[in-house]
Amino acid sequence: MALTFGISFAPNHPREVAEWCRAAEDCGFERVGLVDSQSIYREVYISCTAGAQATQTVKIGPRVTNALTRHPTVTAAALLSMAELAPGRIFAGVGTGDSALINIGLRPIKLGALGEFVTCIRGLIRGERVQYQGSEFGLTWGGTQIPIYVSAHGPKTLKFSGEHADGVIYGDGVGQDIVADALASVAAGAAKAGRHVEDLDIWWGLCGNVGNSREEAMSQIKMLLAAKANHLARFPDQNKHVPSEFRQVLDRIHERYSYLEHQKPGETTNARLVNESGLENYLADRYAVAGTPEDCLMRLEELEKMGVKKIWLNVHFDDKIGFMKRWSREVMAKLK
Repeated sequence: MALTFGISFAPNHPREVAEWCRAAEDCGFERVGLVDSQSIYREVYISCTAGAQATQTVKIGPRVTNALTRHPTVTAAALLSMAELAPGRIFAGVGTGDSALINIGLRPIKLGALGEFVTCIRGLIRGERVQYQGSEFGLTWGGTQIPIYVSAHGPKTLKFSGEHADGVIYGDGVGQDIVADALASVAAGAAKAGRHVEDLDIWWGLCGNVGNSREEAMSQIKMLLAAKANHLARFPDQNKHVPSEFRQVLDRIHERYSYLEHQKPGETTNARLVNESGLENYLADRYAVAGTPEDCLMRLEELEKMGVKKIWLNVHFDDKIGFMKRWSREVMAKLK
């Protein structure tokens, strides 16, 4: 199977992040994304720099940053500085905002504001002077290209990504109809910009874990499934392929979700919400590749047939290096 894998971490101590990134490179992951949520995790650009200095080939960047806690000049300057340390290996993941904003009393931005942010940081990185929120400014250095990925969870953001971004990180799961509709939405946006869906680098953000049983693997990713359920309950007017009988349960998860424990491992409030919901299997089937190595290989074969080619795994439980080594040895190696 011709599948490519990325991996995403929530940064702890920079030295620990450097070890994770080195292991990701050694294990064959194509890229590493680091969470930007300043109230919960370590500073994202220091973490990215630590990872870049510890590696030689793996791509590294924020997954994802936002336009409110990071002014575009700050974002562009950080990305350009990292690109000087690791030429050709830096990317930018951006989104409308989640825990980084909610934990300081702000709300996610609108797509129009995200479009202005993307246009601005792209111009700054290229060395151009830009207009942003009524002001004109630029950096004193620049002049390169860094790919910009948009985190998308619904059809509107997917169309936006197809029109404005270099790539997409789709976070609303998989399934035959889900994948087909997501690709169609990206294609519609790309067509507005005179492009084709094949012109974009499309990644599917999923939870991943491998264990001696499905139950063992699932026990470590429940907080990630809770985060996915929380997103699924947002913007109910959008077509997210949610069975009507699950809507009230998802709404309860959304109402009780703890953003201060966002994607934190262990027996957290959010993990307990999944335990109580009765939706664990539904969420796992939609958002995870988890189980024994054989379970994972079977699921990956199904996903490839749906049109999923690049999978970006969220790995926020404790034994990240152990997971990466086992995934590389018992799953990735069997795909070749």
